[in-house]
Amino acid sequence: MIKFLPKLLLPLIFWGSFIYVVLQIPYPESFSQASPQQLLYFFVSLFFAITLTLNIFLNFILLSASVAIGIILLLILRAMEFLNIVTTIMVLIAVGLLFSYFGKIKGKKLTLNSKIPKLTHLRRSR
Repeated sequence: MIKFLPKLLLPLIFWGSFIYVVLQIPYPESFSQASPQQLLYFFVSLFFAITLTLNIFLNFILLSASVAIGIILLLILRAMEFLNIVTTIMVLIAVGLLFSYFGKIKGKKLTLNSKIPKLTHLRRSR
């Protein structure tokens, strides 16, 4: 339980900051009228909250971040009223490609052979 607490604390902090942003920053009438500052506060806090929450289950930050980017892209497309079946499939394909790419990296080691040769001292001949 104690090992799990630090992993759970960081997502709770970012969800708290996201809730603070939603409740305290005045929201605009529409997505197009939002200032860049409002959009930045909202989406950055949401990105970190989703990423760190998914990281609890996936145990790999790059996979969690790629899924969070996909969710945020879908939210942005929905807010701009561009979300349809084609854009949804394109976002899912992009996230799937990121997921497969980062999944391959997770299992790889730095070298194929675990024994890395040590450097030896070179003597200069005069």
